[in-house]
Amino acid sequence: MKLRTFCKDDAPIILGWIADELEFRKWSADRYPSYPPSPADMVAIYSSGSVYPFTAVNNAGDVVGHFILRVPNPDKPRQFRMGFVILHPALRGKGYGRELVGCVLDYAKNFLNAESVSLGVFLNNPSAKRCYQAVGFVTVGQEAYSIGGEIWYGVEMVCRV
Repeated sequence: MKLRTFCKDDAPIILGWIADELEFRKWSADRYPSYPPSPADMVAIYSSGSVYPFTAVNNAGDVVGHFILRVPNPDKPRQFRMGFVILHPALRGKGYGRELVGCVLDYAKNFLNAESVSLGVFLNNPSAKRCYQAVGFVTVGQEAYSIGGEIWYGVEMVCRV
């Protein structure tokens, strides 16, 4: 698996992996204006300049994963936040998620000189939480969120790189 910069042609592929509104909300935490999101929505969100979107590709160049990194606090430029993590559905549950997140951590350490990477994951997404724990993320807090008119609980996780 290799990482490259996201391009607008990746958007329909990535968004096509989202099976339903529940999965969409787990993935996006209601950061998109509506469901279903359009490729134009994705490109618009990423055009703000405050997020750095990446695409993961396999050896054949096929799109297999996606995530963003951002610096949530300009006063702490070596602390990054990962979000919008998604993997091609056919690859889920086979260790590719750990490989993807491992690539993210390697990139953050080796190219961004990161000290840490944080993320949030909802408790109704236990497979994602296990994936993050498997590569070294630890829980540092818990929060409640209003998602789709419901209260969802999530954990904050951090990995020192």
